[in-house]
Amino acid sequence: MKKFELYSAEFMNKCGKPKVVMNIIEANNYAEVIQELESNAGWYTADNGAFKVAYIEEVVE
Repeated sequence: MKKFELYSAEFMNKCGKPKVVMNIIEANNYAEVIQELESNAGWYTADNGAFKVAYIEEVVE
């Protein structure tokens, strides 16, 4: 399994500072990640929240 970082679009927090949400997931390849996101209308959902994914990057260890 490979690791992928999922990023949201930048937004302003309540203090007016720019913020991005990021989470790391495991999948076999980009196609698997994209298929999962497409089945959820572009949203990444987890127990701790959800965000619309704007950028995907593979983690190189």
